[in-house]
Amino acid sequence: MSAHNKIRSATRMERSRAKAIAFGSFVVVLMVTIAVTLTTVTMGDKKSSQKKVPGEEVSTAIVFAVPVQNYTSILKNCSLTELQYNETMERWESHKMVTLAAPLGTSVVATFAGTVTSVQDHTMYGRQVTIEHRDGLKTVYSNLDRNVNVSQGDRVEKGQRIGSIGQTSAIEFIATPHVRIEVYKDGARIDPNDYIDFPIK
Repeated sequence: MSAHNKIRSATRMERSRAKAIAFGSFVVVLMVTIAVTLTTVTMGDKKSSQKKVPGEEVSTAIVFAVPVQNYTSILKNCSLTELQYNETMERWESHKMVTLAAPLGTSVVATFAGTVTSVQDHTMYGRQVTIEHRDGLKTVYSNLDRNVNVSQGDRVEKGQRIGSIGQTSAIEFIATPHVRIEVYKDGARIDPNDYIDFPIK
């Protein structure tokens, strides 16, 4: 082979090698670009899914648990204005609470997380536990057994046992064993049905 042909052959080999290197580099760059793009899109989707949709309301409503899971009946429902008859006192009166009937000793639980602010023996309503919740809400549980499971200052969680149904109320002593649940909002007594979904019994 002549010197000229050798030079031409070497040149072709160099060009082929250069093309192979360039192609390899192109493939690497392409793969890196695809990987970066896919990562960016995935992260963007995650961020988008976490963003609040314009006009969409994020629920922060408090939903209370039923204070007696296996109550037998709603002995008396709340009536902020309509009068109900009190058999013990033999008089008609408003009933600003819900009274749940259940056997003596039945567990009573906190309707929502909060702090126990009072454990007392009310002169009319018997053994009573008061729990402060957030957003200005407070619940009061009355006619409990004297041996309650919480003390003033305790932090309780939703559904935590605070006591059991007793027969300590002086104004409804002859009634079926029960617990009285009151709900307050910013100091005003409101209908417990606004926050508790009582199953119909």
